[in-house]
Amino acid sequence: MTALSTSVTIRGKRVSDADPVYIIGEIACGHQGSIEKCKRLIDSVVAAGADAVQLEFFYPPANMVGSLEFYKLIEDLAFTREQWADLMAYARTHDIAVSAFVYDDVSLDWALAMKPDMLKLNSSDISNPDLIIGAAKSGLPFTVGTGASTREEVGEAVALSLKHGGVQMILQHGVQNFPTPSDNAHIRRITLLKEAFKGLVMYADHTDASLPLAPYLDLAAVGMGACMVEKHVVLDRAAKGVDWQAALEPEEFANYVRTVRAGSRALGPAFFPPPTEGDEKYRRFQKKSIVAARDIPAGSALTRADVSFLRTQGSEAGLSPMKYASIDGRHTRHAIPKWQQITLADLEAAS
Repeated sequence: MTALSTSVTIRGKRVSDADPVYIIGEIACGHQGSIEKCKRLIDSVVAAGADAVQLEFFYPPANMVGSLEFYKLIEDLAFTREQWADLMAYARTHDIAVSAFVYDDVSLDWALAMKPDMLKLNSSDISNPDLIIGAAKSGLPFTVGTGASTREEVGEAVALSLKHGGVQMILQHGVQNFPTPSDNAHIRRITLLKEAFKGLVMYADHTDASLPLAPYLDLAAVGMGACMVEKHVVLDRAAKGVDWQAALEPEEFANYVRTVRAGSRALGPAFFPPPTEGDEKYRRFQKKSIVAARDIPAGSALTRADVSFLRTQGSEAGLSPMKYASIDGRHTRHAIPKWQQITLADLEAAS
């Protein structure tokens, strides 16, 4: 049975639960409709060391009804196909992956013609078969927002994607409520999505970016199993333009990238590796071992009264106290002074 992939490759970089967290700088409408500001935001995402910059493509007539009160604002923010081609070409002058966030079938066609490294679909399109199928058939890794969606809606989207070859779908947890209260971040849902759909899950943080807690929520998300995180970027949050509430300014975003990367490394591997040099140092300093409780003559049959379980900070970790039962009663090959670690080499073989 076809299943979602547990690893994808984006511009040569593998993304999986076993790899370092993948960080996306989301420009969204933070450019305020300005090509020049959009290019400056691309530069800031690159300078911060993110893995990808995300450009938000939309064509208003294919995206929403014209009677909406904010339709004119969306029209003013929208770029033409030629402008998007210019911005995509500009992004390609940098050493960074480019994600195309598409909101409708027109912008999906535009984006695919410009050959992005990955796609993103908004949670508004989790129940849009045209975009799900289009993304699935693209052959690109793509993320799908699950915000405010039911488990059944997510399941239908996953099934439809798999039916059309979209095994590289990555589910995205996160709700954009301009901003989302931190109490509603519901980061445990990452684990629920992973368990339910057996694929990769990412986190898009939309909490108030001015809160000291904000970057640490992303670390919590990584700890819950998010393989990717996405953060909005604006040039000046104080200007309170479009998409400012959850966004970081360039310097803040650079600090965010450093913090999340360090936190991701601190998680370590999802298996028990051989002890590192640091582990061995800690063992020598901290672990207790079997030591002589008093001077023990050569040829003595070892008894529990002869030994203590103590920290010695010796050059070796020593014999674990859990091993005492296996050496009880064995004879010493030579005299062992008080407080010396007892090793198997100090004892006759078991009879």
